[in-house]
Amino acid sequence: MKYMIVTQTFPPRTGGMQNVMDSISKRLSVSNETHIFPDHYLSKEYGNTNLNIHIHNNFSPKILRPFIKKLLLNVFCKSNDVIICDSWKSLNAVPKNINKVFVFAHGQEFLSKDKKVERIKKSLNRVSCIICSSHYTANLIDKLKITNIKKLVIPPTYSLNKILKKKKKSSENPKIVSLLTICRLEKRKGILPVLRCLSNLNKNKLLKPFQWNICGEGLQFEEIRENIKKLNLTDQVFLIGKINKNLKQKFLESSDVFVMPSYKVSNSIEGFGISYVEAAAYKIPSIAGLDGGVTDAVIDSKTGWCVDPMNEENLANVLKEAINNKNLRQKYGLQAEKKFLKSFLGEKVFRKFMDAISI
Repeated sequence: MKYMIVTQTFPPRTGGMQNVMDSISKRLSVSNETHIFPDHYLSKEYGNTNLNIHIHNNFSPKILRPFIKKLLLNVFCKSNDVIICDSWKSLNAVPKNINKVFVFAHGQEFLSKDKKVERIKKSLNRVSCIICSSHYTANLIDKLKITNIKKLVIPPTYSLNKILKKKKKSSENPKIVSLLTICRLEKRKGILPVLRCLSNLNKNKLLKPFQWNICGEGLQFEEIRENIKKLNLTDQVFLIGKINKNLKQKFLESSDVFVMPSYKVSNSIEGFGISYVEAAAYKIPSIAGLDGGVTDAVIDSKTGWCVDPMNEENLANVLKEAINNKNLRQKYGLQAEKKFLKSFLGEKVFRKFMDAISI
């Protein structure tokens, strides 16, 4: 038996799903021969170490990729092999004679209300099991009324390991509360409402000293930078841009609160929110939103705060409490780490995944 990874998303491209497919491929290759069928070029060096991984690059135009992938899978795949797809779209390339087919479901892809819904249902009807990233995603799939298909909720935290290095406050001034955001900079991440609230709280002198490091790139980068200036926050809010893994670790080690009160914008939504769980591994509580699968990752009033960022009065109260109440921050941070170790540790969720595909 071999594992066949059919994916549109894979490193060196960055993102949550890329990390999921990367981690699963590496973990599967420890015990079985694993083949990867990506949508873009993947260096042969990816599998040249001790990994039992084989790369099948697809250089064809986008419109032909599913067809070429299907040809490749027909050549390399046997009836007893297991196929794992990153989304319903990748199912189009799977040969019909394969019985063990598993697919990941994230969330926003099931918000469509047009003809795409029927295409999604038709694709999902031939899988063995749907792996949902959150209970929110599972509920969306229930609304599709797909019968006789197994469905499981497994958080997409396969890449996360226990942090052995103790968190240390490395700020030049440990009395300054350090806020952190690491994400793609787009409207639904809720950054602009936070800026407005911080500015108003500052004007009324309602906050202890703080600084906020915003890391990432995206369409809203320039708008965020302009608002930082307009709201007189240049001495406290720093737009860092893209960061590497080492710098990401340093920020996580020195931060007190993770801030990303995401919300639904059109059909764009947070399917889970792995960034909150990454922060929890460092004993950092999160300020999160209420939409999508976020509440699987952050438990309100236990591992952080869940708030609607469009209600700026409530958001301001949460920010004030998170910045001014050190004891509560530390309490939520410890509970966040405990939840991470119990429910989100990579090796634990991978065992659940293996149980799901061992049919």
